[in-house]
Amino acid sequence: MSKKIHLDIITPTNIQSLENVTYVRIPSMDGLVGIQARHTNAIIGLDIGEIKIISNGKNIYFSTSGGFADIKHESVQLLIETAESLDKIDKNRAQASLERAEKRLGNQEKDIKRAELSVKRAKNRLTLYKKYHNQ
Repeated sequence: MSKKIHLDIITPTNIQSLENVTYVRIPSMDGLVGIQARHTNAIIGLDIGEIKIISNGKNIYFSTSGGFADIKHESVQLLIETAESLDKIDKNRAQASLERAEKRLGNQEKDIKRAELSVKRAKNRLTLYKKYHNQ
């Protein structure tokens, strides 16, 4: 039995496939879930958070805004709204997005739930950026 899994990260604009994945950690609605080969089949709702992938001994990180994970014994499909890799996170853009969202929170005429989610997504990107760029 293989100790590796195939991973597809599927967003509305892109499909990225990774082979030789030994571990995937996803932000489920109930907390972090770790996945390795031979995991029990499952469909899991994902929250805003960090995705960690270990492939060929290398750690790979993505910021996501949620979606679903379809887990099989030897493969995982992440069907998600967004997947922003650590090297693509623009700290200044994320900071500006956070500031805009926080302003919307103070405006009662705006959709507060949407503004709260925008704040959460921006904070997630900034946290991921700072965590792995030592800033």
